Amino acid sequence: MPHVSILRFGLILAAALVLLSGLVTSAIYLSRPQAPPAVEEFDKPVMATQIEFMADAMQRSAARIAAHPQTLACFASIAPEVCQAQAANLHALNQDATVLFVTDGQRQLLPGFLPGDTRRLLANAGREGGGATASATFNLSLSHPVVDSEGKRLGFVIVEQSVPQLQALFDTLPLPDAAAYAELQQSEAGDVAMVLMRRGNQAIKRNAHPTLIALAGTPWQIAVWRPVTPVVENIAPYMLGWLVASLVVAILVMAFTLAVRNRVTDNLRMLVKFTNDLRQQRLRADYPVSLAEFQTPLETMLKLGKVMLGRQKEVTTQARLDHLSKVNNRRSFDEKQKELFASLKDGWSHSLLIMDIDNFKQVNDTFGHEAGDQLIIKFGNALKTCLRNSDFIARLGGDEFCVLFPFTPLDRAQELSERLRANMPESVELIPGVTQKLSWSGGLSEYSREDKEENEALARADAALLEAKRGGRNATRIRAAA
Repeated sequence: MPHVSILRFGLILAAALVLLSGLVTSAIYLSRPQAPPAVEEFDKPVMATQIEFMADAMQRSAARIAAHPQTLACFASIAPEVCQAQAANLHALNQDATVLFVTDGQRQLLPGFLPGDTRRLLANAGREGGGATASATFNLSLSHPVVDSEGKRLGFVIVEQSVPQLQALFDTLPLPDAAAYAELQQSEAGDVAMVLMRRGNQAIKRNAHPTLIALAGTPWQIAVWRPVTPVVENIAPYMLGWLVASLVVAILVMAFTLAVRNRVTDNLRMLVKFTNDLRQQRLRADYPVSLAEFQTPLETMLKLGKVMLGRQKEVTTQARLDHLSKVNNRRSFDEKQKELFASLKDGWSHSLLIMDIDNFKQVNDTFGHEAGDQLIIKFGNALKTCLRNSDFIARLGGDEFCVLFPFTPLDRAQELSERLRANMPESVELIPGVTQKLSWSGGLSEYSREDKEENEALARADAALLEAKRGGRNATRIRAAA
C-alpha cells in the first residue's frame, strides 16, 4: 500500500473544502434575487394606456357606425344621397376623424369623405373582419364589418384619426437605465417593423435583445433595449468571495495539518525514545505525549516494558548466578576478573582467594548427592554472610569457590581471609539427622601488572590451595607474584 503523509491528507482536505466552497458559492449565485424583467417595468406605461384607450374608443365608434340604420341603408341601397347624408352626419359629430364605407365584394368605395393619403389603406381594410393600421404621419385607421339583419356581411366601416400627441407621449416613456434605448415600431408585411420614433443610446441595440410591449388595438409596439451587464461583472463578486474563502480555508487547513503533523512527530519521537530505553534495559518514570491517541497505547507499552525489563533482568541475573549456591557462576567470574585485570594499569591492586570445601567427596559418598548439594548451598550462604558487599563471590565448579577482593592489596586480603575463616560457622545441618563440620582450604594471591594474562593470578592461588590441601587442609596458603 503506498504511503500517504499527513500533509497530503491536509492538501486533499483543503482541495475538497475549496471545491465545496465553490459549489456553495455557485448555489448562492444561482439562487440570488433576479432583477424583474423589463416587461414588468414597462407594463402598460402612460403612453401605452392612452393609445390603447384611444384605439378602443375608435373601435367602439366604428362598431356603432357599422350598426347604425342609416349606415345599413347606405350599404343596402348604395344610393349616393343616402351615403353622403350619413357621411355628413358623421363628419359633423367628429371633424378629426375620417369615415370610409367600403363594400365587401367589389371593394368599392361608397360616396363619402376620402382624403388622398388613406386610399392605400383600402387594400388591407377589414382583414379577418377587422383590424388596425397606421401611417408614418401617425394616423390610426380601424375597420369594422357591416352586417345586415341576416348576418350577411355587406362591407366595412373604416375610421381614421390622427394622433398628433404621439411624439409627446413617446417622450414620456420612462427608460429603466440611462444607457437604455427605446423605439416605437409599426408592424409591416412579414416580420419587418418600421421605426417611427427612437430614444436613448442606439449603440446597445447591437448587443442586446429588446423587450417588446404591444399596444393593443394598434399596429404599434414599444421595443426597449437595456444595457447587458457582462457575465464577468456579475460573477466577479462571487468569484472574489470564493477566492477569499478558499484562501482562508486553505490557510486554516494547512495550519491545522502542520500542527497535527508536528504533534504526531513529537509523539513518535517519544515512542522511539521509549524503544531505545527499553533496548538499553532502562525505563524512565514517564514519557509525556501531547496527543490523547498516543497516551493509552504508550501507557500500555510502558507497563509491558517494565514487566519485560523485569523478566529480562531476572533472566540475566539468573544466567550470571550459579543455580545451586546462588552466587556468581564461572562466566561472571571471568568477566569480573577481566575487568579488574584491565584496571591494573591505573595503579590499582586486586587479590583473590580460591577455596575447596574439605571432605566434600566423603559427604557425597556417605550421605548422597542431596547432602552434597546442601553442603554447597550452606557454604555459599556462609560466604555471602561473612564477606563484604564489595567482595565478589563465585562458584568455579564442584566444591570450588573463589572470592575476588577488588582494590585490595595482598596483605589486606590476608586479613580478610583470616576473618572469614573465624566467622564461618563450625558445622551445618545437611539433611535431617546429619550435621557436617564446615571447614575449607584456601589459596591466596594478588594480580600483578607483570602478568601477561588475567588467569596467572588464579593459577598462583590454585597452586597455593594445593599446598594447603597437602599441608593438612583447613588452612590458607599465599603465593605472591614473582
